[in-house]
Amino acid sequence: MPRIKPTRFVFQAVHLVRPCEVVAYRITEAIRAGDVKVGDRLPSEQSLSEQLGVSRPTLREATKLLAQAGIVQVFPGSSGGIFVISEAVPPELCGYPLPDLPLDDIDSVLEARRLFEPHVARLAAIYATPADFERMRDAVRLSAEAGAEFKNQKITEAGAQVMTMASTRFNIAVARATQNSMIVQMMEVMLRRLELVRTLAVRELSDIALSTQTLSESLRAIESGDPDQIDAATLARIGLLEAAWEQAVGKPLRRRAILPSALKRA
Repeated sequence: MPRIKPTRFVFQAVHLVRPCEVVAYRITEAIRAGDVKVGDRLPSEQSLSEQLGVSRPTLREATKLLAQAGIVQVFPGSSGGIFVISEAVPPELCGYPLPDLPLDDIDSVLEARRLFEPHVARLAAIYATPADFERMRDAVRLSAEAGAEFKNQKITEAGAQVMTMASTRFNIAVARATQNSMIVQMMEVMLRRLELVRTLAVRELSDIALSTQTLSESLRAIESGDPDQIDAATLARIGLLEAAWEQAVGKPLRRRAILPSALKRA
């Protein structure tokens, strides 16, 4: 068995953020999850500031950050407001800053994902509501629509970002379907950790339709409620990304043995 370095405690760098950045993160979370889409108008300034518990000046600063990133546009007047004009959220506005992740630690994140996601999908199959399933279907449709533009041709960076966003929305919808807020937070952190991996991996796929196909199969498995089918579909989707990532970096991932029974326990 290859020698694995023990996990050691280290102090992580502290990244300070301004209140307006926190507000911007809250808004982009809703956009990434599909709760707010292109063309939608955000609540009024007064309503939004009250919901977020911040002052109007802080909200305006956050809106300015989002406008500079090309995510929203502010239209004056009684018929105006803050409108979403793009769902392409840059990494620096995706959430609280995370400590830098060395490339070698990608193996650890992907290993954690293999352990985490099958159980999340199983729980979602039990507790998902019709609205949860519709959010999953919306994500699959978005993936299919984006992928159709690149049939029989290499996907562009912008196209890969849309496909990645569709996958993000699917994963968040599955996490929300567990009706467990901690699982949702854990999923969001994991997805942010894998943002670069997923975008690069999508661009390596020989057939972009495979990405949509694995999402669709995961949805059918969760709808079936069959644990074995859920495990197989979830791990197949993760395996597709892993294989594409290995091709992108030219290096095999670490794959430690996982007891089969570990994924059989509800």
